[in-house]
Amino acid sequence: MTSPNTLPAPIELLRKSVLAAYYALLAYFVVNTLMVFGEIRPASLAIWLIQAVPLLIFARGLHYANLRTYGWVSFVILLYFMHGVLIAFQPGQFWPGLIEASLSTVIFILLILFIRQYRDHYQVSL
Repeated sequence: MTSPNTLPAPIELLRKSVLAAYYALLAYFVVNTLMVFGEIRPASLAIWLIQAVPLLIFARGLHYANLRTYGWVSFVILLYFMHGVLIAFQPGQFWPGLIEASLSTVIFILLILFIRQYRDHYQVSL
């Protein structure tokens, strides 16, 4: 596990970009849940937790630039992409689905770029 302070500038920029997109997806889930339910209720909180917990499990590893965590998140984020595509094809849900699929795609690309640059710089395997 590498301290974020010791990363070279291009890799640090990618790490911060991954975190920004990661938190944007979590914020999107909050906004979308509030738009669907209109207020915070136990049901809306449960829906948000179902959406967010799989991502929140990896938060610590993302902050500490743990390469193995970045690899696992790249697999998990594909589930969110698939969910976004499925949502986009439901009547009246095109934009929410497109936003989720787009954020997932951005996160996936940034994760792959981070992993590749990290591996090239430190000469480590995943």
